[in-house]
Amino acid sequence: MYFCAFKIKSMKFIKHGVAVSLSRPRKNGDSSVVLRVTCGGKRDDLHSGICLSPKQWNEKKGRARHGVNVNGVPYNVLNDAIDEQVSFIHDYFNGCAMRDEEASLSDLKARFNMKFKMSASRSSDEFFYLFDKFISVTSETKRWGEPMIEAFTRLRERLYRFKPDLKFSDLSEEFMNKFLRELSITMYNDAIEKRLSYLRQFVKWAESRNYGINKEFFSFSPKLPKAKKDVRYLTLEELERIKNCDIKDGTALSRVRDFFLFQCHTALRYSDLKQLKKSNIIARQDGGYNIRVLTEKDDDYITFKLSKLATAIYLKYRDNAPDDGALFPVISNQKYNEALKELGKKAKLQGEWVDYEYKLSTKIEVKSPKSDIASHTARRTFIVTAMNEGVSLELIAAISSHSDYNAMKPYIKANTRGTDQVIDVLDKATGKV
Repeated sequence: MYFCAFKIKSMKFIKHGVAVSLSRPRKNGDSSVVLRVTCGGKRDDLHSGICLSPKQWNEKKGRARHGVNVNGVPYNVLNDAIDEQVSFIHDYFNGCAMRDEEASLSDLKARFNMKFKMSASRSSDEFFYLFDKFISVTSETKRWGEPMIEAFTRLRERLYRFKPDLKFSDLSEEFMNKFLRELSITMYNDAIEKRLSYLRQFVKWAESRNYGINKEFFSFSPKLPKAKKDVRYLTLEELERIKNCDIKDGTALSRVRDFFLFQCHTALRYSDLKQLKKSNIIARQDGGYNIRVLTEKDDDYITFKLSKLATAIYLKYRDNAPDDGALFPVISNQKYNEALKELGKKAKLQGEWVDYEYKLSTKIEVKSPKSDIASHTARRTFIVTAMNEGVSLELIAAISSHSDYNAMKPYIKANTRGTDQVIDVLDKATGKV
């Protein structure tokens, strides 16, 4: 057993004080919550941005009285805001002591205003103050990643730009329709519906904490037509063009092609391809290999035999695995998809994808070149190819880790061989063959 001794630098405590009180009442009878900071014989007042009347204030505790509600904001939320500001002041002095820096009331005030000026000015506005709290608390509880936090933050800022003084009582059917029209300027319906679901999460969270919500909000259920999109997959001929495309081996683009072809033969998502390790590939007694992986999205174990092409790609990279244990040196998803578009152009994939998007009730035809392939194109290629060859939905789902029949429905429409068989049967039945 080994022990390590660390020499901790001594920290000189900076004596300071923080007193929370009310300012003199204004003409309307309200007062401001003020944090008086003392240090080195000097003092300065920091304004919290919270206003209430003397009757709503507990002078002994230096906090809002129990049960008080100011402009819809309950006492516990107001006191949490005050506690946060007091902690910020203490942290400032402790940080200066840790870094052996001189504390300055003017520096503290500048930092305090920078951090709290915007949020404090909104502290009396329950909606946006609580939206910030919701993001902070829920992201930790539900272990959100950065993309989810950013999505809720963007929604909050979009609402703030649309109506800075928004309150829960404003969430009427009329307001929501106006906001949807605002979103439709830059978004299609699928994105609008997602933002609406985020807003519902926040409002339900607020309602569970006894905030008064406009009843019209929960009955607001707009009919937003959903996008009709092509199932973007490659035919066997197009896949062969990718495979035989003239690309120098060992280049970055050749590696991207290998990873894409591996996906086409395994139905792995990008997230599962990236986390794949040598230990996920298991030798079989017949000389082949099985892949066994716990999927990132579904948390589902899948096991199946590697195809001949997937096996060849595995053997090509097996002995050159990166130090982190990953089987393939996969680049970021964004760069991977950018490289796949280059690969699609290199393979001279012809034609267009045709999608139908909606902005509220307006249908918009959106075309994009078929060379614009992405990592998920490989997964769809696997599924549609298997269906065209007559493999059952149940077996395909077992490999692709689809949860239910509904998730497979879009691929059924892309099963051209299956639909051809239906017409052939019809022709035969009607004597036209």
